[in-house]
Amino acid sequence: MSSKANAIILEKNPLVAKQLERYFRSAGFKPSSFDALPLESIDKNTIEVFATDTYECENIERALEAFPAAKMVLWTAEPLERTLRIASENPRLSNILGRENFESVPRDWELLMVLRRLKEPKAEGPKLAWFMNWGFTGFQEIIDSSSTRDKVVHKVKKFVSAMGVRSKVAESFSEVAHELLMNAMYDAPVDLSGNHKYAHDRKSDITLLENERPRFKLASDGSRLAIQVTDPFGQLRRDRVFRGIERGLTSGEMDTSHGGAGLGLTVMHQGTNVLFFNVCCGLSTEVTGIFELKRSQRDFRLLPKSLHYFET
Repeated sequence: MSSKANAIILEKNPLVAKQLERYFRSAGFKPSSFDALPLESIDKNTIEVFATDTYECENIERALEAFPAAKMVLWTAEPLERTLRIASENPRLSNILGRENFESVPRDWELLMVLRRLKEPKAEGPKLAWFMNWGFTGFQEIIDSSSTRDKVVHKVKKFVSAMGVRSKVAESFSEVAHELLMNAMYDAPVDLSGNHKYAHDRKSDITLLENERPRFKLASDGSRLAIQVTDPFGQLRRDRVFRGIERGLTSGEMDTSHGGAGLGLTVMHQGTNVLFFNVCCGLSTEVTGIFELKRSQRDFRLLPKSLHYFET
């Protein structure tokens, strides 16, 4: 192992490990890969990232203790519940990547995007266009009221249907759009004292002040759908995201402490392949969901999902 390594990859499949090393190098890291955790030969204070599969749960616990400054990146070929239980208890573990099986690497574009953000945490978050191939199409709207929200949700369904996908996909994605907007409109706005302005009644019709209005974006390149909602408050915290989705998946319980937004988080997770949360504290929360159109509906249900949270 190079003494200058700043990233450790724990992966038992040597071919997968070599592929992963290339991605880490491309993102600016100096990685070393192992099939067992070599704690004795590592300068623990130089490690910036430790990455492995969820099934290495014992080594994850050891690594969290051994590498006090390292961010943790997990990938998994299993449903996300087990990984969420680990991540919910560990704030340094905010990036979970799904992969198809134990012989494959995570999505290359997703892994590189995550690694680059970890390498340069103060850099600007990805624009929606960065998730798309050149030549994509889409639209964006500023949401000022409940009626505008309903019109946009209907527009989402028409847009997705026009891509030639199954009606269930269009219906599901319109539900994701609705939940994203509900969270941005009812749960995000706070007054000068930090009190939630609209979360007490999510069924009421509201008109937002100009400085409260979220921005909605939807795009597709024929291979993926990308949806993004940005609110101007930056109140969504990591604990609420991870614990809310974990609770929704494992017990079906709805978190009503913020007007029901816990249910919305689970709907977003179940209706996308990848979810990114980018929070600039006190300034903005940007949620981006990706749906892979090239997958069949059966594959979509079976493929492990990804969840990422970044905070600045």
